Amino acid sequence: MSIRWYAKRPSEIFEELDSDESGLSFEEASKRLVGYGPNSLPEPKVAGVFSIFLSQFLSPLIYVLMAAAAVVLFMGETADAVIIFLVLIFNAIVGTIQEGRAQYTLLALRRFVETSASVLRDGKIMIVPDKEIVPGDVVILQEGDKIPADARLISVNSLRVNEASLTGESVPVLKTSDALGNIRISAYDQRNMIFKGTNIASGNGKAVVVFPALSSSPCFRSEPFLWFLVLPPENR
Repeated sequence: MSIRWYAKRPSEIFEELDSDESGLSFEEASKRLVGYGPNSLPEPKVAGVFSIFLSQFLSPLIYVLMAAAAVVLFMGETADAVIIFLVLIFNAIVGTIQEGRAQYTLLALRRFVETSASVLRDGKIMIVPDKEIVPGDVVILQEGDKIPADARLISVNSLRVNEASLTGESVPVLKTSDALGNIRISAYDQRNMIFKGTNIASGNGKAVVVFPALSSSPCFRSEPFLWFLVLPPENR
């Protein structure tokens, strides 16, 4: 059964996560990073050169040209058949080079846009990559920040969050650190929770990370978030 973090007081959350307002120690954060894994989605599998080359022949037009080359060869026109096959191979080589460059450019861009966040470690503010954030980390939130992980707010100062990427709501949501009722409510109404990938529109605050990386996928989120996904807008 999923934990309803929005219904718990900050003290209860810290007890549940074996953390406190000064954050985790460096040693404990390292242990949890090994246990939970990086706070990021799995890297896409990179296709090898040979796989990319073979994929260049997976096209109906290529099949037609190969069939034409076979027919021409069967008719004794060896030179024409060789020319067709050479054109096909040349086309595959060019396609492999272009697709390979595009693939590695995309990977380079992914690494370039990696973000970081301010967290408390041993009571000190540290800047760490988002992928190194673990459950129990206390995150410092400032205007303009991208939220690095699903977390429960423990203090706020006029904090508003843009959750359009999750809920479609264009107006930033005013957040609170107060515990909500212990009933099932949608993510839209979890005003003391923040979710990975959304942005701080204004204000500031602190939050304790409660979910590991994969929970930011709808398939792994808590029960209330799934409930939000399946309810029609008029019943949310």
